[in-house]
Amino acid sequence: MTVTPQRNPFVNEPEVEPQEDPIDDDPILGQRESLRGPRNVQQTLAAEPVEEAEPAAPVAVTSATLWLVGASGGVGTSTLAGLCSENVVDESERRPTYAGRALLVCSTSASSLEAAQQLARKSASGQLPYELVGLVIVHDRPKNRLTKPTLDFARGVARMFPVAMTAPYEPSWREVGVTPQASGTRLKSVLRKIEKIARSGH
Repeated sequence: MTVTPQRNPFVNEPEVEPQEDPIDDDPILGQRESLRGPRNVQQTLAAEPVEEAEPAAPVAVTSATLWLVGASGGVGTSTLAGLCSENVVDESERRPTYAGRALLVCSTSASSLEAAQQLARKSASGQLPYELVGLVIVHDRPKNRLTKPTLDFARGVARMFPVAMTAPYEPSWREVGVTPQASGTRLKSVLRKIEKIARSGH
């Protein structure tokens, strides 16, 4: 016969803390959860001279001006505009003029594609102050990592625009100190098409 010892109600049993799984390894922080900077780092940085950014050159708006409007942040409008002529302008430099022509730029992320879908509907119902004449979908990951549902949804969004193009994934564009270059036949073809739309409207 086994006798179970009774618990003493006047003695608190030590709490057993659950063991957490090891944190996933990170290429920047390793297995640390966070990183603390030196003490007074803000005061040190504040004392260092800061280079003043040069003001953006004024945009000369003409009948050939084509605006690149981002459906969401970080989709590559400034990079694409930098690879084109002065006729192609990133909206972050200046808001599109009323009734101006614009290409919408989105990535292959779900949120960006959904935003492009909504803007296509707003454009069709006249709710935008500019005319969306097309779409550029910028791949934000290698093509072998795109799932079938994402590809199907992207094709559906592309069909909502008068013309739709895709810019390939360019990992070098995300690197520090790298000046984006137009490499690959598809990207060069897309840039030529953008220039043609700016000149002729289609």
